Amino acid sequence: MRGYIDESYGPRQNVFAWSCLIARLKDWSELERKWKLHLQAKNRELQRAGRPQINRYHASDCSGRRGDFKGWTHDERDSFVLGLFEIFKQIPIHTAAFDIQLDDVCDVFPEWASDRLEAGYGILTLFLMDLIGDDFARFAPGSKVRISLFHDRTGGNGKYDSTILRSFNQQLNDPGFGYKDLFTTIEPRSWDQCIALQPADLVAFECFKVAEAKLDGRKPRKSFEKLLDMEAFGIHYKNFPKKAVQRMREVLELQKQAAGRV
Repeated sequence: MRGYIDESYGPRQNVFAWSCLIARLKDWSELERKWKLHLQAKNRELQRAGRPQINRYHASDCSGRRGDFKGWTHDERDSFVLGLFEIFKQIPIHTAAFDIQLDDVCDVFPEWASDRLEAGYGILTLFLMDLIGDDFARFAPGSKVRISLFHDRTGGNGKYDSTILRSFNQQLNDPGFGYKDLFTTIEPRSWDQCIALQPADLVAFECFKVAEAKLDGRKPRKSFEKLLDMEAFGIHYKNFPKKAVQRMREVLELQKQAAGRV
């Protein structure tokens, strides 16, 4: 199986959301085919109207109707995104999606506070592997699944790719991590090389917006509620509170102590 990962965060660099969409290779091929067809159909419509075409789906640009989506109406945008949601209904995908507050991470890990995004990528890689492992142990006990992970190249230039890889290897090298046989590799990909990162971007952005709304005391987005209502989508959405971050610090300290005794 393959898992595709993308993140979403705002200018305040506090709420940080991640999503990982997991499916078999043949299902990814079908999703990418349908995704391309949806974008091509929209581009034919735009071309007939003499309007600029889009290069890809990019969640924040589409939501804000900027970049390739500049000049779109709200109804046009919503209709386009609902078409993408329909694709999710047709493909068996398991999705692990979650958010965290980087204020909490930097409070628990003050040594990481100088680079909040590095802290986010580092800690969420650990949480992601735990969450995926728990899900497969619960829903597919005894299966011989092996997962290769791919994430969007971070910072536009791969700035935090090494951080993700370091956390991934840290988990696999931890004797107490019970899901190491589940994972094979983790590698960066660029959006222009990998259609599958676009649906991961959609889910990460929706998770970010609902977490931001909750923090600000607003109602969640209707689009996120539609995602949760799609039973076939198989989404597992979770928030990691400060208590979970503190627990992760305790685990990492125990790992260091164990490594020192070897």
